[in-house]
Amino acid sequence: MNKTTARIAICIGLMTSVQLALPGFACAQDADMKAKEFSAILDQIENVKLATAQREVMLQKQEASMASIRQQLETVPQTKEAVRGIVTRMTAEIEKVIESDLPFRKEERYARLDSLREKLADESYSDSDLFRRAITLYDVEANYGYTISAYTGDHPLQPGRRLAACVEDTASPTCNLSSDQQKKLEAGETLEAISETIKDGNYVHFGRMSFIYLDLDSREGFRWSKEADAWEPLASRDIINARRAVRIARGESAPGVVTAPIKVQAAQ
Repeated sequence: MNKTTARIAICIGLMTSVQLALPGFACAQDADMKAKEFSAILDQIENVKLATAQREVMLQKQEASMASIRQQLETVPQTKEAVRGIVTRMTAEIEKVIESDLPFRKEERYARLDSLREKLADESYSDSDLFRRAITLYDVEANYGYTISAYTGDHPLQPGRRLAACVEDTASPTCNLSSDQQKKLEAGETLEAISETIKDGNYVHFGRMSFIYLDLDSREGFRWSKEADAWEPLASRDIINARRAVRIARGESAPGVVTAPIKVQAAQ
């Protein structure tokens, strides 16, 4: 055999070996793909199992929550009755405080209390709203004990004497109309129309320690005596301090130390 014949035989042998090897390689590739598909299917099954378990846990929580809600709904009538009972007792306590307190802003305080009682009698008002209003009223009453406040009002012993003086003569010193009130009369308004703004003087309460009245012209002043349950005249020195307290409480003067007229009983 010459060299050329040997090369041809080798080439034919190689081609035969490659052709024989190809079917085996294809089988290996197919098996690998199937293994990957099977692994992916197993992963999907595990994911479905996990999702199903999570849904079951969520459903159990929802069922427990619904059971709790049903139980709460069954106790709503008792809760509603309890809340309204608490608010009723709160209003009674607030009324006791107002009755035993210094007589400042009485109309305003009783109006708030009556408003709460009206809502308490109305079944359409929610328990939460009633309770919130009661707490707000408590806060307002509590804050009165920490503040100095001034407001206008009529004479405690001779109410309306300034308005009576204005009816007789708007130019009289006792009438003492402000510039705004005079402008309204000049513009055509009647004295009756502005009568609510014509007050005799100013009231000032120093927390719950002292409650005084001072005439608009500071001619006289009074202090409420809890011991006597009546108004007592202020001394001249107390009137000077009261005038300063009115200006500070009304924001007409810078804040400062004020003296409250307090009657101290002698030790037994």
